[in-house]
Amino acid sequence: SWGLNIINLRHLLRLNSNFDLCPASDKPGAPINFTFDETNKDCMFVAWDKPENDGGSPITGYYIERKERNSLLWVKANDTVVRTTEYPCAGLIEGLEYTFRVSAINRAGQGKPSKKTDFVTARTPIGSWKKPLTDGGSRIICYVLEVLNGDDKYKELMRSKNMQYSAKDLVEDREYNYRVKAVNDSGESSAKELKVVAKDQISKCLSKNIY
Repeated sequence: SWGLNIINLRHLLRLNSNFDLCPASDKPGAPINFTFDETNKDCMFVAWDKPENDGGSPITGYYIERKERNSLLWVKANDTVVRTTEYPCAGLIEGLEYTFRVSAINRAGQGKPSKKTDFVTARTPIGSWKKPLTDGGSRIICYVLEVLNGDDKYKELMRSKNMQYSAKDLVEDREYNYRVKAVNDSGESSAKELKVVAKDQISKCLSKNIY
């Protein structure tokens, strides 16, 4: 009897030791830098960076959710787990405004969602631009888009991480003058001009150093 108890005690100690060496995983943290790569009237391409904390086990995928401005409900944008850090969110309704968020998954489950994006209208963009060739030594915080008014002064239209702009109520065949500036921790870059003719569906690209 005593021998059996000693064997059982040793067995339990061995099990406890094994558990101490293999702690349970936590759910992952929230993905970061969630933004739009491209938008149009029925689809938006979103991208993000993986969480800084994976919870102790590898990230196995992501779930993306979307919400309309006048809705309280978040709806899954992907039916199956997304294995990459980008995804085309299709099935949108032209003219509606959407916001998105993304959650990471590991073996412990689904983590907290990322910070939601700004609301963006599902509409074919009138203009787009690329990231600057250099960030000036610190990350790009956002982009500032301005339009030239009739009094030769620029008016700010957007301050966002998005690299596209969609507009409504434009006069067909009229030329509009925009300019874009990148913003980092040190301030705004010099501006890059974008000339767009309404309805021409041509995207203009920015490829300019900050400094």
